Amino acid sequence: MDESARWLIGAAVFVVIVALPLIVSGPGNDLDVANVFRSGRSIARHFSYVPSRAPGAPVHEAIAGVLDLVGGPVLTNLASLVAAGVLLYCLDVLLRQEGVRAGGRWAVALVAVNPWFVIAATSTADYVFALAFVVGAALALRGGRPVIAGILAAASMGCRVGSAALIAGILVAELTQPRSWGEVDDSGTARRRRNVLVAGIITVLGTALVFVPAFLSAGGLSFTQNDFSTSGPIAQLGRAAVKDLTLFGVATTVVLILIVPALWAALKTWRTSWLVRFAGVGFVLSQLLFIRFPWKMAHLLPCLLCLAILLAVALDTKPIALMVLVALQLAFCVVRIDVVQPNNPNEATGGRAGVTVGWGPVVQDFNCRREHPDAYRGRQKVEVEAAWDCAKPFGG
Repeated sequence: MDESARWLIGAAVFVVIVALPLIVSGPGNDLDVANVFRSGRSIARHFSYVPSRAPGAPVHEAIAGVLDLVGGPVLTNLASLVAAGVLLYCLDVLLRQEGVRAGGRWAVALVAVNPWFVIAATSTADYVFALAFVVGAALALRGGRPVIAGILAAASMGCRVGSAALIAGILVAELTQPRSWGEVDDSGTARRRRNVLVAGIITVLGTALVFVPAFLSAGGLSFTQNDFSTSGPIAQLGRAAVKDLTLFGVATTVVLILIVPALWAALKTWRTSWLVRFAGVGFVLSQLLFIRFPWKMAHLLPCLLCLAILLAVALDTKPIALMVLVALQLAFCVVRIDVVQPNNPNEATGGRAGVTVGWGPVVQDFNCRREHPDAYRGRQKVEVEAAWDCAKPFGG
């Protein structure tokens, strides 16, 4: 049995054991899931648009609306799983095309088994769609297809506007690509700059186009406004830091700290590594965005993607470290250890140290789906928040 066959069998087993029970247990506990269904149904059944939340996610809302009309929440969940599969496949191709070998597959696995990724990939949510479009855009631009890259980047923006951080990373990485060995003139550099310009223009125009319905629905630019207030800088940084820790769990974070020297060495290849430039810029910008909006764990999935790419480069010749990280993430799906407890989850202004042990995010999410199967149908805030409060970080 060759390596590809083993990976396919492993993926199938993972889907059967983990993903399918979640998929058939409701569309997830995300706070916006009810509004996504209402927006999608308005699009698919009445050809009118009401954003699920500011500023809207018209591409994903339309996909969810059409699939819900055909097959209900099970089909919309399956679409997220398909998008996750496309993302992981494209990430694997991108890593191999950029010269990553042994560490690439384990870096892809690290993304696949992260509990917050598993939850997003089995829910009616836009997170994995946005990431799949971004990585597809990266592949297209690297392959010299800037028009397709721009279209995919605009589609990603139409799922999550936070994709702009990763798109910027792609464009910067391509724009700063040094002259390849064997190039006798600057024609390659000129071509890359032209491709970046074309992709950037199409991304901007495409993004403007997909948000026209939101503009018309709001009667102006009010759809871009949000009501997320900020706390003091220390509170913002603290909330972001605690959730960064929760993205991987305590045990995995300890191992990641030990790997910092290898990551630092990888960052020193900035000039020659396209992957390092893309993931480095994408990670920093995504972190800055999260510090401004330190809310949902799924908002950190772009950081997960970028860190996995950096780890693939840093540990390409030491895949054992990546294997350990994957094993710890699988354990984190089931068992969770916290060392900090916020004083008010989602609106914390402080916290206290203290070790607590409980069900991991995937098990907790599954239990909450079973306890609140119809929360996504709720029209009152209290109905939707019951499921969210059950499954959210430090909730339950």
